[in-house]
Amino acid sequence: MISVINPRAQYPATHQAPMAQRLDSLAGKTVYIVDVRWPYTHQFAEEMSAVLSGKYPDTSFVVREKNGSYMEDDTALWKEIQEQGHAVIMTVGH
Repeated sequence: MISVINPRAQYPATHQAPMAQRLDSLAGKTVYIVDVRWPYTHQFAEEMSAVLSGKYPDTSFVVREKNGSYMEDDTALWKEIQEQGHAVIMTVGH
């Protein structure tokens, strides 16, 4: 007798949350660049901030380092972004 496993698998249903509305313009807005602390992502976030600041001089780019690992919550940072920011760029490693 042989046991065979179905390679198609059965994934559980997922809940898809709607994405935030796209901004009409970046002028006068604050965009947070969140570093999740993978190796070399901080340097990348700083360089991204510099490049985007040159391209969008009317926009404020704020680099913040997330506390904890990628999967951990950082409620203080999320609250700060919600109160003071208009958009977020999340860095991820690899």
